[in-house]
Amino acid sequence: MAGAQERTEKPTGKRLAEARRKGNVPKSHELTSFTVLTAGFVAASLQLPKIPGQFRAMLDRFWTHGFPSWDGVFTGNALVVSIFQTFFLMAGPVIATALVTALAVNLVQLKGFLFAPKALEPKFSKLNPLSGLKRYAQVRFLVETAKSFLKILIVGGVLYTVFQSEQESLAALVHVDLSGIGRETGRIVFRFVWKAGAFIFVLAVLDFVYQRRQYIKDLMMTKQEVKEEHKQSEGNPQIKARIRSIQRTLARQRMMAHVPKATVVITNPTHYAVALLYKEGFQAPKVIAKGMNLIAQNIIRVAREHKVPVVQNPPLARALYHQVKLDQVIPETLYRAVAKVLAYVYQQRRLRP
Repeated sequence: MAGAQERTEKPTGKRLAEARRKGNVPKSHELTSFTVLTAGFVAASLQLPKIPGQFRAMLDRFWTHGFPSWDGVFTGNALVVSIFQTFFLMAGPVIATALVTALAVNLVQLKGFLFAPKALEPKFSKLNPLSGLKRYAQVRFLVETAKSFLKILIVGGVLYTVFQSEQESLAALVHVDLSGIGRETGRIVFRFVWKAGAFIFVLAVLDFVYQRRQYIKDLMMTKQEVKEEHKQSEGNPQIKARIRSIQRTLARQRMMAHVPKATVVITNPTHYAVALLYKEGFQAPKVIAKGMNLIAQNIIRVAREHKVPVVQNPPLARALYHQVKLDQVIPETLYRAVAKVLAYVYQQRRLRP
């Protein structure tokens, strides 16, 4: 019994779709953070040379044209707005790059936009401290904690090695002008970010693979769950049998409604009954009703109630029943036998007073 409850089956498409509707999707926060930080750093590197000029232009505007004012009167609000506009021009490209990158990375990981209202529903079980302790004891929490410590070690280790190797350069900064200090500091920062980023990138890729595998592992199913889901998707056999029974009943009712229109009913005499319809312009007579045993008896009964001729011809009745489907014309091989029956029916009609 224990083995039967083991989750050994991969999640089905239905289970994956249900998990997505609940907002449960594989996502690596490490990959998102790394990509956003990398894009932001690249954007900042491109924007950094422009910042001194933009800042200088703001100061020149202040000192040349005076502080900004509205209606010729100095106002603190106008000054604040002007300063914010300048800083927005400086930082705007970096912020916009980070936002667009974060959106793009999440769209790729989530495979499109995801709106999961169920994920927003309050769950009071999360307020239970015992369930919180259980959650912290899970492997996922241990992995997240290990990743956090690993990132601290990576950043601290890279920072230490970079500053150790740059001690002479840092000591020489006291003899360099301000622009030289900026260039040298930028070089050291770039070296630090490049080295730390390489390690963080490896960590992000490993975390991405881990999150995908853990996601599938969390959704693994038992053999019984797969059977139950298959049964639900296919439908309950008893319900399906009941539906088929109802469909057959309705089909018989529709078929019996056509019997009064028949030209003739050919019988076995009681085991088979086939109702034929033939009108001027028809290529050949058409089977509009047929049945065996009880259905055959009902066809004969309805035919007699509506004064439809009933002719006993066992070989022809069996041949029509087995060879011709409902609402199809008879084959050429049965033309002669059916023509004799129709001729007999028409003759009987003419002889009637």
